[in-house]
Amino acid sequence: MRFILRQRIRLLLLFSIVGCAAVASERNTLRAVVSDSNTPPYAIFDSSGALSAGLSKDILDALALVSQLDIQYLDLPRARIESWLESGQADIACFLNPDWVATPSLYIWSPPLFATQQLFIRRADSPPIKALPDLAGKRVGTTRGFTYPELEQVFSLGDVIRDDAHSLQSNLKRLEQGRLDVVMSVDLSYYFFMNNGGLGNFSADPIWSAPPSVYCAISRYNPQLAARLVRGLNMLVANKFINRQLRRYKGETAEATD
Repeated sequence: MRFILRQRIRLLLLFSIVGCAAVASERNTLRAVVSDSNTPPYAIFDSSGALSAGLSKDILDALALVSQLDIQYLDLPRARIESWLESGQADIACFLNPDWVATPSLYIWSPPLFATQQLFIRRADSPPIKALPDLAGKRVGTTRGFTYPELEQVFSLGDVIRDDAHSLQSNLKRLEQGRLDVVMSVDLSYYFFMNNGGLGNFSADPIWSAPPSVYCAISRYNPQLAARLVRGLNMLVANKFINRQLRRYKGETAEATD
């Protein structure tokens, strides 16, 4: 009986040690969400579906380095990102904005990384989009799971038809075929696509609102890790690392913008 009791105590101690080691190991790994709905150059995936390059990888790899963390990338649909951050299954997701999530107070927000301009992409022979009435009755290509604050009301009323796809490339193909009237995109993604073999005779009109800043949303589940990540992101913003990466994807030289 004493032998069995001693064995049980040893097993409990072993499980406790293994559990503590697993928690310690997890704290040394940054679990970063990068969905394949993030268009190039925000995220670039190889033929196997693994994240291989892009602005997100540049920023998050650098963040892991300055924070002395390993990194694990999680490919999640946009609709699941918030729940994973809230539950602590993921630590960070970038290129978000407090206005684009349901309850921004549930997350810790990084400093602004950069501003991004939303564009209306249309066929070059169609009239420009200068104000909301220009969209009346039009079918607008959007990205599944993404929020468009300036258009949410007209989408919900049916005055403008929202038509989701998984990628910018798919939307632009449908625009070229005449299946869409307009496509929503951000400037960096659209110009990167067109400068790297993108097809189609399109024009781009900037949306009427000021370009919003994008941030990283950080899970509150582990406050120590969150503080560590905020410090790292502040460092990357302050030393202009992110600006340098942006210039590279825009094809700009340092001399032209410094």
